[in-house]
Amino acid sequence: MKKIYSISILVLIMLVLFTLPLSAMEYQHKLEIKNMQFSWTIEGDLIHVQLSAKTTGWVGIGFDPEKAMSGANIIIGAVKKGNFKVEDHYGNRKRGHDNDEKLGGKNNVINPSGSEKDGVTTISFTLPLDTGDKYDKPIKPEGTSLVMFAYGAGKDSFKSRHPYRTVYEINYTTGENKKIK
Repeated sequence: MKKIYSISILVLIMLVLFTLPLSAMEYQHKLEIKNMQFSWTIEGDLIHVQLSAKTTGWVGIGFDPEKAMSGANIIIGAVKKGNFKVEDHYGNRKRGHDNDEKLGGKNNVINPSGSEKDGVTTISFTLPLDTGDKYDKPIKPEGTSLVMFAYGAGKDSFKSRHPYRTVYEINYTTGENKKIK
């Protein structure tokens, strides 16, 4: 009986720790972009991310885009009336994307959270570096990768266009980066 009780307590402690918001995390790297901030930490086979933008609309990041949005693993989030949503999308066309689950894939976002304060929307989440999902390319911590950033202007709809978009080349391990467009 004591063994079952001890295991139950351990499981409960792990669940509480796993569900704590990542916003309290100390990130290894930070990139300041016009009205945006991208912070991340590679930990084993995971990447922990925090993304903020000066907007009351959505914020989004696209890992490894090919042509514009095409081919990117896009994570997009919004906060409305204190409630947040963070979704896993795939850039299935040059100027658009759809939810992975609607395409037949999986939502691979772990431990999502979101907040909106003083006109700044912030989302935090964790992703496996290799989800195994056909709508997600593996994130390679070594070398450089393209990452796109965007945010919506005051609308929380993921279908609303972005007033700002940029692309950077980033080395996730060292934090080195260079603006591409």
